[in-house]
Amino acid sequence: MKRFLLLLMVLVFAGAARAEVKAVMDQMLQQVFILKPFIASESSFSDPANSAQIADALKKMVALSNEVNHEERINKTGFQVSANVLARQLEQVENVFSTGSKDYALGTLRSTLGVCMSCHTQLPAVSTRFMTLNQTQALSNQFEEAEFLFLIRNFDDAMKLYGELIAGYPLNKAETDDLETAVYRQIFYYVRVARDLQGLSVALRRDGANQQLPTRLQKQIKGFIASLENMQDEKYPEFADAEGADLRKYAETLLNEEQGGDFSLDSPRNVIAALKVSSVLYEYLNAYPTTPLKPDILYWLSLGERRYHYQSMYSLPDLYLKQCVLEYPKNPVAKKCFAEYEESMKVAFTGSGGTHIPDDIAQELKMLQELVKTD
Repeated sequence: MKRFLLLLMVLVFAGAARAEVKAVMDQMLQQVFILKPFIASESSFSDPANSAQIADALKKMVALSNEVNHEERINKTGFQVSANVLARQLEQVENVFSTGSKDYALGTLRSTLGVCMSCHTQLPAVSTRFMTLNQTQALSNQFEEAEFLFLIRNFDDAMKLYGELIAGYPLNKAETDDLETAVYRQIFYYVRVARDLQGLSVALRRDGANQQLPTRLQKQIKGFIASLENMQDEKYPEFADAEGADLRKYAETLLNEEQGGDFSLDSPRNVIAALKVSSVLYEYLNAYPTTPLKPDILYWLSLGERRYHYQSMYSLPDLYLKQCVLEYPKNPVAKKCFAEYEESMKVAFTGSGGTHIPDDIAQELKMLQELVKTD
């Protein structure tokens, strides 16, 4: 009887906890959809006319993020990103949006939501509700809707819209930059996420069938198709847990070779190779989340992803660097992570008037610097 009562109590508390999480998540989703048209459009996000609405939604998201302990769910992603780090990220977005660079605020918001959605879109109840809400609040701008879907990891629907955007040119009057971004997103998805080079070849051949695309973009698409034909037999390397030394050699060799390379659409082999490295690192860390190489992998991922502007919508280099320092402050690589993060902040907040780093970020830099100091 006592065991039954104990089990009943556990179930009651677990049910209450789930209800609490669902209630908070429903409120969080409301704020995400308020922000949706601004998240997908840099011009809308920076438009002063939208500032009050954006600031209010960000404020509510920060408050909601502190109401529920997400640690167990977040740990299941493989990256074990700290819930406190994510909450701090949102606080920075709120503060920087009002006092600093709106470009930095938008990039940080996108990357933070990307981490959140990588977890929550795997949960059936949340995912179903999210997708249902999204269907009723689709953006009229096809490119912006595709960008939002890409951010929330609804890659299938995003790829469909990117393909339609390219096929519909020039009647849809799509901007050349948007067309190029659509191609970059396809490359990212098929190489980095799906690991399907044949699928990428099919998608690009479909894109290239539109002979009215800008001449340069047609040429770039043909270059990727040719490279893919030459790489069709190349495999993604796999490393066992005990093969960390081999992984290190693989990553450092390729990253060093890429330092001075071209990673635009004009250099398909470089772009594909870089994405394959990123994919290998992700897979290894997800397979072996407690690997002693984790701080190094976070550093390598930050270096790789920062270079390639095609990942700007879904890139996490600053978050990787902060996690590296906070989780492994005494590891030798933490100093390199801090140096990269500090430089990133200087670049983000430097303009024609000089460097003006917001107070909360300056305080964070000081705190991180103290962590990596050696006696």
